[in-house]
Amino acid sequence: MKKKPSEIAVTLFNLREHCKTEADFIRTLSLLKGMGYSTVQVSAVALDPAIIRKRLDEFGMFCCATHEGFDNLFYDAGAACDKLDILGCDFTALGAPPEQFRSQFAMKELAKRFNTMGKEFAKRGKMLAYHNHAFEFSRQGGDQVLLETFYQNTDPEFVKAELDVQWVARGGANPVTWIKKLAGRIHVIHFKDFTIVKNEPTFCEIGQGNLEWPEIVKACRDTKVKFFSIEQDQPFPGRDIFESMKISYDKMKELGFK
Repeated sequence: MKKKPSEIAVTLFNLREHCKTEADFIRTLSLLKGMGYSTVQVSAVALDPAIIRKRLDEFGMFCCATHEGFDNLFYDAGAACDKLDILGCDFTALGAPPEQFRSQFAMKELAKRFNTMGKEFAKRGKMLAYHNHAFEFSRQGGDQVLLETFYQNTDPEFVKAELDVQWVARGGANPVTWIKKLAGRIHVIHFKDFTIVKNEPTFCEIGQGNLEWPEIVKACRDTKVKFFSIEQDQPFPGRDIFESMKISYDKMKELGFK
């Protein structure tokens, strides 16, 4: 019987400077495996997907998700699905939309594209999702925030959510509210924390910042989120990024994740 993959994932975007060559990638996977990680999200890794899969298999690791750029998803969906097949993965998300999709009208247009392409991905047994930042919590002259507009105009069957809880909070909204609002659409969620350093918001390890993790975890459990992908866009000042990944992993275990 195949072992169930760990629900604790690490987003390789965090370690992009340490995944540039195959040798770097092997070293990074070795370090992550030693910390306890066995699930990854492939993001910002430019290596051939076959090489990525080969090395993941060697370390007994599983890819739960990827991030792709706009052109890859909407102009070369077949290749994006082929990549997912190679990685043994069924979930991908748009990391961020181009600048032109930052108005109420444009967000509705983006939603139309997602509805169309989500059906194409579903035909291949894949899920297509949207990953948010903070700008989606602006109203841009409308009656609601852009993220609300996007999800109201997309079909839950074909367009999923990869909610980033830190960016929700940075946008002035409540992560718990949004987890509940998107119940049933969040297959993978981004767990990320931030604190204030020198009066500026600063990325940090899970549990080292200001997010209310017990409430966030409960909302995720109640809505049956499957994978929890740790993301930290930049190293915390004075701390090695690998040390940060270990701190976050240990906190996830403390919060009851397996």
